[in-house]
Order: sequence, then C-alpha cells, then structure tokens
Amino acid sequence: MTKKFRQPQGVSDVLARQCYAKNVIERKLSDCFARYGYNRIDTPILEYGDLYSAGAGKVNINKLFKLSDYDGSLLVLRPDMTMPISRIVSTKIPEGKYKFCYSGKMFRFSQGVGMREFSQSGVELMGAKGVCYDAEIISLAVESLLEAGLKDFIIDIGHVGFFKGILTSLSLTDDERKELADLVESKNAIGEQIFAKKTGLSADEQERIFNLPMLFGGDEIFAKAKKYCVNDEMRDAVDTLEKLNGILKDLGYDKFVSYDLSLVGEMSYYSGIVFKGMCEQVGSSILSGGRYDHLCDSFDRDIPCVGFAIGTDMLLKALADTGKLPVRESRDVAVGYAEGDTAKALAFVRELIGQGKYVANLSVCKESDVVAYALENSTKQAYYIEGGKSRRIV
Repeated sequence: MTKKFRQPQGVSDVLARQCYAKNVIERKLSDCFARYGYNRIDTPILEYGDLYSAGAGKVNINKLFKLSDYDGSLLVLRPDMTMPISRIVSTKIPEGKYKFCYSGKMFRFSQGVGMREFSQSGVELMGAKGVCYDAEIISLAVESLLEAGLKDFIIDIGHVGFFKGILTSLSLTDDERKELADLVESKNAIGEQIFAKKTGLSADEQERIFNLPMLFGGDEIFAKAKKYCVNDEMRDAVDTLEKLNGILKDLGYDKFVSYDLSLVGEMSYYSGIVFKGMCEQVGSSILSGGRYDHLCDSFDRDIPCVGFAIGTDMLLKALADTGKLPVRESRDVAVGYAEGDTAKALAFVRELIGQGKYVANLSVCKESDVVAYALENSTKQAYYIEGGKSRRIV
C-alpha cells in the first residue's frame, strides 16, 4: 500500500459492525444518564489553547493537537470535555447546580502506541459538593457500566487528600513532591526507595509512603489508614471514604467497589475522591473520574464539580472479549429484482419500510442470490421482483 493510503498513527476506521455496536452502547449510556437527570450537552472540537494552559486544568500543550486561527491565535483539538463544560458553566449559565452528560471524540497527541483519537461518554455534576454527590456519581458509574452490558468490573476509589496530607508532612520542594506523586501513582516501589534515600526521609516518613500500596481492598483498609494519619487532611480523606462506603454499601454496590489510597491522580486537577473502573479484559482503565472543585477558578468562579468519563473504545473491547458486544439483528425482509424492475422494487421496499420492516435491498441480482442471503442471515422473508411482479421466495 502506498504511503498516501495509510492511516495516521493512533487513529482507526470503525467499520459497519463495530460502528453499529458503538452506536448502541453510546445510546445506552446516554439513555442511562438521561434517566438519572443528566442533560446532553455538546462543545466544539476546537478550543483556544489558553483554556488548557493555566489553572487546575492545565495540561502539557505538547500533548495537544495544535493549529493556528486566521488571526494567529492558538487553537487545539479538545483533549477532554470537562474543561469546555467548565467554560460553559462559568461564562454562559447562571449560578446553580447542573447535571450534564456528553458523548464525543477527544484528541491527544501521542508518539507511542496509544490512540490519539478516541471516544468518551461521561457526566459532570456542576455546582455541588459533599459526599452525597460523590456517592451519586459512583452509583451512576456502576449503573452505566451495567447498562452497557459489562458485569465483571471493579471501581477503585481513592482520595487525593490522603496523599496530599502525606506531602504536607514532608519537607520537600515542589519538584520533589511531583516526582514522589508520579512514583506513587505508577506504584514504582524501587523508585520510591531511591527517592527516600536521596531526600533523607525519616523511618516514619518512609513507612507512610512505602505502605500506601498496602492500603488497598475493602472497607477494612480504613482502620489501617487511620494509623498513618498525621494531620486533619489525611483524617478528613479517610472519613469521607468511610461515609461514601456506607452509602454505597446500603445501595448494594459494595461488590463493585474497592478502595486504594495510593490512587493519587493528577493532584493539581483533582481535589477529593478519585476513581478508576477496571476489568480483566482490558489492560487499562475503562472509566475514570473524581472530584475537581477548582477547574472554574480560572474563570473567577467557585463551582465545585464531580464527574467521570467512560472510554467507549475500551468498553467495546471489554464487551467483545466477554461476548457481550451488541450484534445487529437480521433484516426482516430481503428484496432482489431483475433488470428493468427498479421502480417497482423501490416502491415495494418503501411500502415494507412504511410497515415498520427493516429491509435488505439487494438490488439487481439473481433469485438464487436472494435465497442465499436469506438463509445465511436468517432473514424471515425474501421477495424477488421480475416482470413487474413480486414473489415471495422464502
């Protein structure tokens, strides 16, 4: 294949069967969100670069696809929907509580093997703060994955306040804090040991850091976590997770959740709970989210927010691997016709469609082709039109 016919790296075509499955899943997610009171919203694929260059939502501009506007302004392809929705709520909508949902394409530049164009469906609960809203979002995350057809999954929940509290107790520079956060997030135990030696952390400080990966599991980890709390920020984080766990347990969702206090996330972005949805079929998370109360600070608005995004492509892979991928049902009727009977055949097809039938119009073909199609695709009825007359042949 010549170079001009190749696809760019990190994008993919979605062929008919996969596209059908994707449309079905996105529809199911949108319907689930709507039933829980979330209203659909959409934003432009193009945004000004400065939306992502400052504040809590700051991202590395080198990870974004960039282009210039006619006046030289920097434009980017949106890498997420949270920041554009924060822009809308901060600049176009009166103060209040809002529930929005979305589905669309996102873009992030990657030089590796990762996807650079991907689809997400998600929700944002804007203008609401408290563990009751955190529980609502986690509940909806569980229900949306169940609605999509996924049964075997777990949502790992953490709280950035616990690790932020550890950092507060350490005498580190900003760069060292960022380095330590990256090591903890990637669960790099060897790197943590090297870091501890390099920065001269005390034995107690090392114990708090090295034992973070052990604070993983069910609600039994809360008692263990309290032993390591050295300030109110850490205690508040554990208290929030305990309250959240109580609500989720009462709702019967405890079998779908676990807790991981080494789940750090991007601390400049998240301000409270963080969570990831995982399943055995996919090596990376299929869902991620958390509380981000400071995204609207750049617009001089105090608007707390909690939400999540589902990676639609990852979800489809998980469903395919478990045999749960939606498959288009066979057409109700197959129609073929002889040369010269186009008008009669199209009128007949239109009549069938008017009756609510789904029709496979095979156009000009042999009668045997229609029979073969009907048998191969389990089509309920088949007709052949010749000489201006239609005959049922299956």
